[in-house]
Amino acid sequence: MGLLDLDPTTGEAKLNPDILAIPAFEEIWKADKTKVKAKAMKEITYIYMMADFNSPYAVFPVVKREPEVRKDVLGSKDAKLEKRVVEGIKKYKSFQETPSMYLLEKTKTAIYKMADYFETVDFNQFDDTGRPVYSAKDVAANLEKIGKIIESYDKVEEKVKKEVKSESRIRGGGTEGQYER
Repeated sequence: MGLLDLDPTTGEAKLNPDILAIPAFEEIWKADKTKVKAKAMKEITYIYMMADFNSPYAVFPVVKREPEVRKDVLGSKDAKLEKRVVEGIKKYKSFQETPSMYLLEKTKTAIYKMADYFETVDFNQFDDTGRPVYSAKDVAANLEKIGKIIESYDKVEEKVKKEVKSESRIRGGGTEGQYER
């Protein structure tokens, strides 16, 4: 169990009791004065969906992930985030993010930017001298490279998933048991 785990029956984040020892999460918990802690759980679920590598929203780059998670978890793409939630995201990421995870996230963002570039290509667009802005030859050459980029991304993603899985299975420096292999 990590800091937060998604409960498949409710779709909400379930707290590891140790989490309240961390000031950022304790502040979220204490800010919700109700007994059921619905607001705190929504905020913690938001943190999980935004920051956890295993979140269903992790497939999106951050710029596309954030409005979707706000809408789905907080009820509106325009929902205001409390400062404590932003701090909770930073803290949660610091507990799980490795250099390879960081690099993977930045690579994902770059791939989406490339896709946006290809979406804006217009072969009928010309510069001030009357030459085409986009050369079909250059675009075709770039498209050929996309396959290699995606293959490389997939390899890094698989490595990160294995890294996450191995780190989540052995806690506190323990060794892998005979039945955990």
